[in-house]
Amino acid sequence: MKNIFTVAVLAVAFLFYAHTAEAQNSSALFRHTVIITFKPGASADSIQALDNIYSTLSKNALVKSFEWGVNISPRDSSVVKHIYVTTFASRQDLNSYRKIPLYASLFPLSLDIADDVSVVDYWAEK
Repeated sequence: MKNIFTVAVLAVAFLFYAHTAEAQNSSALFRHTVIITFKPGASADSIQALDNIYSTLSKNALVKSFEWGVNISPRDSSVVKHIYVTTFASRQDLNSYRKIPLYASLFPLSLDIADDVSVVDYWAEK
């Protein structure tokens, strides 16, 4: 009986902590960053099509801000990398954004032209 009580208390404490951690970030912004390294020989038209999809998705009401650019670091001068940063009010907004039908079209296009994809999600701290 004592073990069940202890487990229940720990479970409640964990749930409270998880909820509090999310609530503490209510004034922060949730960033979703995608870095795509394109295959050598990926067509400019295909890369442009991907950029266009991200730009169109950025107009959705769930998106607080969006920016993208091409990596110009001298360390990676031999490869083309695009970075897309989409900002949301919450992780739940990102999950809803992922359900937009246009979002699903990113994957078939990316598979054909991407050599590597990195994704980083984080709460922006100031």
